[in-house]
Amino acid sequence: MYSSFYLIRKDFILTRKYLLLLLLFYIVIGYSNLDSYVVSAVFPSMLMLMNACSLDVQHNNQRFLVSLPLPRHQLVLAKYLSLLPYTVISLICTLLIYLAGIATGRTLEPINWRDLLLVIACFPLLAALYFPLYYWLGQKGMQIVNMIFMMAVMLGFTATPIITTKLPGLLGWINTGTTDNIVLWVISAVAYLFLLYCSYLISIRIFVKKDI
Repeated sequence: MYSSFYLIRKDFILTRKYLLLLLLFYIVIGYSNLDSYVVSAVFPSMLMLMNACSLDVQHNNQRFLVSLPLPRHQLVLAKYLSLLPYTVISLICTLLIYLAGIATGRTLEPINWRDLLLVIACFPLLAALYFPLYYWLGQKGMQIVNMIFMMAVMLGFTATPIITTKLPGLLGWINTGTTDNIVLWVISAVAYLFLLYCSYLISIRIFVKKDI
């Protein structure tokens, strides 16, 4: 676990020049679209993840990392564990946007914790798709992959308010249908963890066999 901590720290050191700029950009964009601040909660974490992976590829850091006395599965595990601090930072940035809205009188509604946490929980699922492509394509196609994922996030950001406006009963049906259904929550949690674990195994399999 100590090696994973230092590998995660390496990602933050690598992105420190861009981190504040990315987060400031997100906060400004989020504040200007305050009505949809919950939907945009996945932005900072996804931007940080793609930035760290892109810099790894750009600087060819994988060649250096595989020369360390660490098994390759430990390197992959560190990438997946880095999702935790990214998620926390994303949550903090979203809360700052909400507090800024209250301070300036732009919003007085209580924060919707349920929807916010559900949106942020989408980030690891996006990462579960992103990481196998990252280890498979490497330097060859990461720019295309980053563009596709950013377009997907942007489309989700713009489409969600439209869907909730066109189908106002949909969100209410989801909320009332899942509030007290513990079995559904347990099944969803197990499926969620299973997808992440499958992604982790696929990434390990690709990275172990990859010639770097």
